[in-house]
Order: sequence, then C-alpha cells, then structure tokens
Amino acid sequence: MVHQTFGAYHFGASRRLSKETLSALVSVFQEKESDPASPLEGRRPVSRLYLPQIGPVVVKHYRRGGWVARINPKYYLRTGKTRCQVEFEQMARAGRLGVNVPEPVTFAFKGRFLYQGWLITREIANQQTLARLSLQAPGRLPAVQASLGRQVSKLAADGLWHVDLHPGNVLVDDRDRVFLVDFDKTRTFRGVKQQLLDKYRRRWRRAVKKHKLPKELMTALDD
Repeated sequence: MVHQTFGAYHFGASRRLSKETLSALVSVFQEKESDPASPLEGRRPVSRLYLPQIGPVVVKHYRRGGWVARINPKYYLRTGKTRCQVEFEQMARAGRLGVNVPEPVTFAFKGRFLYQGWLITREIANQQTLARLSLQAPGRLPAVQASLGRQVSKLAADGLWHVDLHPGNVLVDDRDRVFLVDFDKTRTFRGVKQQLLDKYRRRWRRAVKKHKLPKELMTALDD
C-alpha cells in the first residue's frame, strides 16, 4: 500500500499517484456531488471524472444514514482504519478471489479523529443496476443470474459477507458481465459456506420483496 498526502487529504493506493491526479480528485471532493436516483441505484452520492493515465473513474462520497445524518451527514469517528480504506481492501480481496468488482484505484480521507472519506474505482462502461435491468430487459435475466450466483458462491467460500448485497448493488454491463459494488459494510463470516449462502439468499429475497422487483429475481442466488 502506497500512502500519500496532498494538502489536508490522505490517500492510499496500490501504486503512487501523480500530483495532477491527486489535485483533480481533491477538486471533485470539494464539489457538490449527485445523489442516487433511488435506494436501489446505490445509497451513496457519486461523482464521475476522467483521470489521465487511469481513465474514467467513479468517486464515492461517504455519507451517514438514518437520524444521525440530520445533524452530521459527512463525518465519521475514526477508531481504526477508515471506512474508505476498509472498503478498498475488501474490494481488492474480492477481486483476488475472482469476483468481478470495479477496480479500486485509491481511497482518501480528510481529518484525524473525525474524518470525511472517499473511494475511487474504475468506472464500468455501459452498465446499469440489476434492479433496473430486471424491469427493462427481463429476457437477459437467466444469463445474468447464473453469473451472479457464481460470484456470490466465491464470496461465501472465502467467508466474505457482503452485508448489503441487493439488486441495486449489482451492476450489469452491455455484455451481461456482473460486477458487485458497495463493500463498505463487508465483514468476515466465521461459519461454513452453506450458512453464509443461506444468509445471502435471505437478505436478497427481502430486498426483492421490499422493492417490489420481478419475482424472477427471488431465485437469483439459488443453486
């Protein structure tokens, strides 16, 4: 891990980033970001930009949820690794398992005890969420769901529990490739693979039912 500072911002990445790249990212951190269109389009606001030598990237801005957001929407208490670093590392771990994730480029935070955080990943071209795809192109679901099942099986085999996996956190590109996102609440599961698969399925079905998505999605993670 390469750690760099740029003004008041701290960065972590797998390789050193140029000053031009750091400056461009800081500028985006300071701009007003766009909110997601709906809960099933991702819960965190994002920005997009093009970085020379890297390409198109997505910047995830960490925001508090629930009642806390009313008084403190942007700051987190630091008690160890920052939330953005944890997500960066968990995505890298999933990638090493052969799970399709957007490549994590860098994470950044500002502040010591109370901090703001950001995660930067490569943008997946020509993608939409599985939630949206299920409503607009249901004929593509069989191939997509088979791929998704294989991805989740790899997570379960390694004990990686993506707590918030639902159809809005699954991206599908125009070649029906599946990518998993939003790993910031991911943790290690200590039970056996089948137990974790069952947890994934229960969480998934609750989300499909809650958001009134097509019933075909209910069995997306079944064998």
